[in-house]
Amino acid sequence: MKSPFDDPYEEITRLQRCINDLVGVVTLPSVWTGGEPSQIIGTFIDALMRMLSLDIVFVRLRPTAGVKAIEMVRIAEPTKLKAQPHEMAETLNDWFGCDPEKWPPLLQRAIGDADIALVPMRLGMYGETGLIVTGSQRADFPRETERLILRVGTTQAIIGLQEARLRSEQRRIAEELDQRVAQRTIELAAANHELEKEVEERGRAEEALRMRQLQLRLMVDSIPAPIAIMTAAGEVDAVNRPVLDYFGTTLEKLKGWAAGDWVHPDDLPLAIQAWTRAMETGHPYEIESRHRRADGVYRWFHVRGFPLRDTDGHILSWCVLQTDIDDRRKAEEALSANKHNLDLIINTIPTLAWSAHPDGSADFFNQHYLQYVGLSLEQVQNWGWTVAVHPDDLNSLIADWRSMMASCAASETQARLRRFDGEYRWFLFRTNPLRDASGNIVKWFGVNTDIEDRKRAEETLRNTQESLARVARMMTMGELTASIAHEVNQPLSGIITNANTCLRMLAADPPNVEGARETARRTIRDGNRASDVVARLRALFAKKRPTMELLDLNEAVREVIALSSSELKSHRVILRSELAADLPPLIGDRIQLQQVVLNLMRNASDAMSSIEDRPRQLAIRTERYEGDQVRLTVEDTGVGFEAQNEQKLFEAFYTTKSNGIGVGLSVSRSIIGSHGGRLSGQPNQGPGANFSFTIPTGGP
Repeated sequence: MKSPFDDPYEEITRLQRCINDLVGVVTLPSVWTGGEPSQIIGTFIDALMRMLSLDIVFVRLRPTAGVKAIEMVRIAEPTKLKAQPHEMAETLNDWFGCDPEKWPPLLQRAIGDADIALVPMRLGMYGETGLIVTGSQRADFPRETERLILRVGTTQAIIGLQEARLRSEQRRIAEELDQRVAQRTIELAAANHELEKEVEERGRAEEALRMRQLQLRLMVDSIPAPIAIMTAAGEVDAVNRPVLDYFGTTLEKLKGWAAGDWVHPDDLPLAIQAWTRAMETGHPYEIESRHRRADGVYRWFHVRGFPLRDTDGHILSWCVLQTDIDDRRKAEEALSANKHNLDLIINTIPTLAWSAHPDGSADFFNQHYLQYVGLSLEQVQNWGWTVAVHPDDLNSLIADWRSMMASCAASETQARLRRFDGEYRWFLFRTNPLRDASGNIVKWFGVNTDIEDRKRAEETLRNTQESLARVARMMTMGELTASIAHEVNQPLSGIITNANTCLRMLAADPPNVEGARETARRTIRDGNRASDVVARLRALFAKKRPTMELLDLNEAVREVIALSSSELKSHRVILRSELAADLPPLIGDRIQLQQVVLNLMRNASDAMSSIEDRPRQLAIRTERYEGDQVRLTVEDTGVGFEAQNEQKLFEAFYTTKSNGIGVGLSVSRSIIGSHGGRLSGQPNQGPGANFSFTIPTGGP
């Protein structure tokens, strides 16, 4: 191994260069004077690169007050280190980190194509200032002289950085002081200016305050309600003009008054109690009491007192506002009396009255309703009223009620209600909605009217009408006696003739059995014919209740024609039937409708009994009418009638016949009406008249 002193000349040269470098390093602070930390670090790195022939130098300065963190990297050119400076800085940060205790004295690493010896050194005793890393590809790096130069240079750099940071801090402090002095000077000048303005404005404010107090006084006096200001001890301090006008006194006299001097004696205990409690608790109070006016009249006032407090919450005074409510009290009393009277009226009217919410739940029933059903208001409210409805009517009534609500219109329906004694009676339920200004329903009102007697009267009327119709049929039967005798005699004569013929055929020698058999068949045919005539007559004049059934109107008409044909022939009436082939069936009572047809045909025949100058023609037609209806028309060529007398023809007991009683058309219209139809008559364009009725195919 070669000794360091084998070549004295080379060693002397190296030492001389080291001394020169040390001198250069020591003189660096003179270059850094007044410089910034970044300048100091830059010149320091450049000096180290030049003196030690380094391949890389990395410096990282920690941030301090007023100075940001600094990182610098120098890489020698040319070099085998291919990394960019920012990449090298990131790599070195990863290798050495921020903990000086973990830095090795020497670190060998491969960077790019070169092996680098890296030497980290603290900036500051504990690395508080930062880190400097020097690196070289030389195998003997670092020599002792190089370590010496690094230590001395690092020390000088730390001193330079501290001086730079000290200068920066001094500048910052000086700038802050200058700014504060300038700001304070501005503030003092502004304060002086504001003080001058305040002195100037105070005079104006005092004048404005006097004007404001005057305006406030005028405003308080113009308030149309008595206002009093009381001291914290409860004494009158100030009042507005309405107080003085109402009581007819002065403020000085009012201060000497006691409460009993102006509060009604009956209201005085309440007023004293409320005022005393307010004084004790400091809470606002409200009462209503009567105050005596200057003319001695007492009027009702709403009195409201509330405390006025300072910023600390202490009561300075009390403000007492008195609002005249005498007219309102009288209106409320009148309204209460009206409501009482209205309740009496509603509860005494002889009908069952109630009201309900928009959703249909009931909320009110008058006394008459409750007495009738024998239940309390609580029992019938909401949907409890349904317990009094007849079970057979309940579902339909609720359905009708919901339909009324859906239609949002007045309506009515019928159902039976149970009386307190258990008897059910028929009632008419009428409802009507109450709407607000926007048209929304806010309440439903209804009345239930007892129609039991009317129902019974209607039943009696129906029975009477049926009896009257039967009488009319019987009268018609009397008029048809000859025709009926003819209809019955014809088959009876045939039966006798056929019977005699049958006997002769059987008595012959030999007996004509085949002829007798045919004669017997004719006898049976004529017997059935007579039986049919009798059956039709019995059905037509039987006393039976209406029976609704599906029937063919054409067939019913043919049966009436068969019964009337003989009489029509005897009166020389030419009958023409025009029965529609596509007539739909309808629902109705066959006997009643046949009676109407018979009445119309009899009337038409009678109307032509005096006609001699023209044929007596009677036409009977059936046809579809307006879609779902059928129409029957009976037209004659008789004497006709005046158009203005049409309605009279349908009045009971009105007749144009000398031997009539005037019930036929009246009964007929009633029958057609019960079938949901309409019966009418009108004069023909020529001679005669026509009567027709229409009936819905679906029945009444």
